[in-house]
Amino acid sequence: MMKEVELFRIVHSDQSAECQMYLRDKEKGRVFPVIIAMNEMAEIHRKVHGVETRRPMTHDIFAALMKSTGVELVSVEITELKDDVFYARMNFRGENGRSFQLDARPSHAVAIATGVGARLLASETILDEIGIVEEEQEGEAGEAGEAEG
Repeated sequence: MMKEVELFRIVHSDQSAECQMYLRDKEKGRVFPVIIAMNEMAEIHRKVHGVETRRPMTHDIFAALMKSTGVELVSVEITELKDDVFYARMNFRGENGRSFQLDARPSHAVAIATGVGARLLASETILDEIGIVEEEQEGEAGEAGEAEG
């Protein structure tokens, strides 16, 4: 079963090229981290804060292609955690009502979903296994290296 989640925060460490994207269960507040690369962190941060670029980035091109072909990204599902690797599925609907899915990296899928306003979902199994309830602290969104969605 899938539960709706939201982008809770993105953390970047100066000590590593990896970043962490935290997703939070909207119902129970369980939070879990997904390790992502710097480029995806920057793209998600840009989408959350509405920062434009001079030329389209890859995620912008994907969104433009969807729009021009009449395809809507309905949702992104973080489906599985296997051997420390997360798996995701992007759920689409075309103008003709035809639905289809694509396998995706969670970081890319979340970046695109954030840009087009699609729902984010996570497997309840993942939330049960690694999700923890974490209280949001005042002033957290304004700290360097973090973005909140």
